[in-house]
Amino acid sequence: MLNASQTVLLAAPFGQAESYPMKKLLLFTALLMVTASWSVYAQEQEPSLKPTGSSTKIETPARLLLEITYNPAVPPSYCTVRGTDEKHGWVWVTRFVRIPGAQTPPPIQAVRLEPAFNGETADVRVTLLRGVKGFDQEDLVGLYHVGIGEQKTIDDLRAVGVEPFSIKLLNTTTPIPPPPAFENLTKSIEIVSVQAQNTPKPAYKISVRNLSDKMVRAVRVEVRLDGGPGITGLWQGDEGRPLIAPQGTFETLMPVLKPETTPTGYAPGTAAATTIVFHTVVFADLSFEGESEAACLYESFEMGNRLWLKRVLSLLDQEVSTPIGDHIEAARQFKETFSALQYELDENERNQPSAVSPTCNKPALLAHISPENLKLEMLRDLDQIIRTRPAPPVNFKAWLETRRATYKAWLSRL
Repeated sequence: MLNASQTVLLAAPFGQAESYPMKKLLLFTALLMVTASWSVYAQEQEPSLKPTGSSTKIETPARLLLEITYNPAVPPSYCTVRGTDEKHGWVWVTRFVRIPGAQTPPPIQAVRLEPAFNGETADVRVTLLRGVKGFDQEDLVGLYHVGIGEQKTIDDLRAVGVEPFSIKLLNTTTPIPPPPAFENLTKSIEIVSVQAQNTPKPAYKISVRNLSDKMVRAVRVEVRLDGGPGITGLWQGDEGRPLIAPQGTFETLMPVLKPETTPTGYAPGTAAATTIVFHTVVFADLSFEGESEAACLYESFEMGNRLWLKRVLSLLDQEVSTPIGDHIEAARQFKETFSALQYELDENERNQPSAVSPTCNKPALLAHISPENLKLEMLRDLDQIIRTRPAPPVNFKAWLETRRATYKAWLSRL
């Protein structure tokens, strides 16, 4: 399941996205709506089911990065590459080049790439994130293999109306970022420590303290690179849990990679000057310090989470009482039923004013984001159960019961 202490969303210019300790895909969609063509950095958590195969750990070179070139007008994106039995990094890009007249509905909002090192090459899984408002469908493009130093073109994207991407597997040393400057618009967040590192990419390991007597639910941060827009993000607790207890601390990793030009193109680098800005802290009672936008957004997420949990728990209650013969077939049938679920707020919820501030829109306006993206997360887990066929077979009944218990606990905290 997801890990509360790893909940962070980061977004950056250039319309790319990548993985670092963080929680949910849903945050990107909301921030994308707020920040237009920026990009997001996120890391998937460890899957509930591990891939089958050899139990021997595959040693991955410490500095493997996948370079993704997807638009001649913007720099490439860089994604951390880990072993097949480790937490996979992933990246999505939004400012790809579309082929006029070649798109097929629903609209493609992003292209997602997930590399994993198998001991010899990187296996790169490429999917499309589709939806009218956000991401509510994920389609596989293909699985591609690229060796260290090798460059490969993803020509299959042309068939879905996207100009082909180029991917290259790098084994490189990135620079260590310089000490950052700070701006703090809150009273309750104190910087405890900052440690610069460059493995596998430039980043800061940062620790902050909650000086207040309230539980902190979320913190909005921004990193400015060389005086220009860099990455922005929302740290939040996992599954309804607080992010930072009163007088407690929170530590996370903030990537600050900035592509730099070279005589032959680009290379992974870092900014000469970095500023970290703390814009907002949101407390458990939805009061806040600093700017209101992040608090408004967090309120919408909470409403969407409650909606999704209630609908899915109702389905899980039915499912756990049904006898199961073939567990893989049961997972396939459950996926069909789950995929058909609708997530609609009632009239009172749609008209509910914000409890955060009169300057906020109604929380229902962005509440759809959570269900759409939590749905994709669940579908990935179900697909893994259906297609891996581990030995011994998956106990799908136990999986359902575990999910139900987790979601009931989550709903009780909202």
